[in-house]
Amino acid sequence: MSLTATCATITAMLASAQGGEVINLKGNCTTITISKQYRREVTINAGGSSVVGLVVRGANVRWRGGKLSAKDGAHGKAGNGYAVLIHQGAANVRLEGVTITAAKKGLVVDQARNIAIVDSKFIALGEDGMIVSRVNGLTVTGNQFGNPVGKPTECLVNGRVQLGLAKRNCAGVWKDGYHSDAIQMRNGVVGARIAGNLIEGKTQGITQMDSKGDAALQNVTIENNIVRTDHYHHITLGNCIGCAIMNNQVQRAEGSPKKAIIRPGLAIRCGNKAQDERVQDGRC
Repeated sequence: MSLTATCATITAMLASAQGGEVINLKGNCTTITISKQYRREVTINAGGSSVVGLVVRGANVRWRGGKLSAKDGAHGKAGNGYAVLIHQGAANVRLEGVTITAAKKGLVVDQARNIAIVDSKFIALGEDGMIVSRVNGLTVTGNQFGNPVGKPTECLVNGRVQLGLAKRNCAGVWKDGYHSDAIQMRNGVVGARIAGNLIEGKTQGITQMDSKGDAALQNVTIENNIVRTDHYHHITLGNCIGCAIMNNQVQRAEGSPKKAIIRPGLAIRCGNKAQDERVQDGRC
């Protein structure tokens, strides 16, 4: 069944859907929340539309096309800075061909399973493209990450602000900036495939950035990505069990002084080409 929804009718239409519907969304909408656990996949075709804040807690949802952004843009706080939030037991959710922009964090995923982000663009974001935790089953393929907004450190001395100084070089009051990652995983991500993505700009690349007490990552494969950035940690894993880093290209952005290397942690690696490593990997 194919249906047409506007911003005014989409919430009621999602609530009444039973599964199997295709909903064609038209308009520029405020926050849309999908909470229902559908028995069969519901597809929302949003090409040409925009949504400020998409929240998914339900199951069996496919979102195609359109622009997704955050209420308070690239420097918004907490949820007001998320373009997309998938959490609280969401399952079998797929984002396909979307543009995620104008948010501090493009996509936040927590406590979910079988999440896929494919053929999408992450552009002009303040901090992270996506940050993922406590997820079982993650697919991130064919996406582009670029032109991050970022936020430098600030050093206030005698009423004047200097940007980009390390804390050790600041003789006044120092304030940290953003630590941008295109794809960040932490705390118990299990069964992830990150493949065929292009990551460019002033950002870290594909990373495991744990906090104290986080669970290990398991069965993560990072393959066939191009990471060309002007920050540290092009590809970095740590406590990652049964993980592999294969056939990636890791390069400095033009003019960057930061070495382009792979930090595999516990992961195996093969077939990668990293610009600043003396010895290339063997074949996979």
